[in-house]
Amino acid sequence: MTAEGGCHCGAVRYRIEGEPAHVALCHCSDCRASSGAPAVNWLAVKEGQLEVLAGELSTYTGPTGSERQFCRICGS
Repeated sequence: MTAEGGCHCGAVRYRIEGEPAHVALCHCSDCRASSGAPAVNWLAVKEGQLEVLAGELSTYTGPTGSERQFCRICGS
């Protein structure tokens, strides 16, 4: 599997190669607070599977240690 995507404003572009290591629909307090939604669908890949093609990611570490990366311009 190869998937490409990016942030809302287009500053960050990325490519993922291979199958996800984990896929989840989460409703923990961190996911609810970061999204403003009752649940969030997300996936995890191994570090070597993700290639950032353009832009720079910012990282936020939540109170329980979970990390989220996002575009520093549009926040997505």
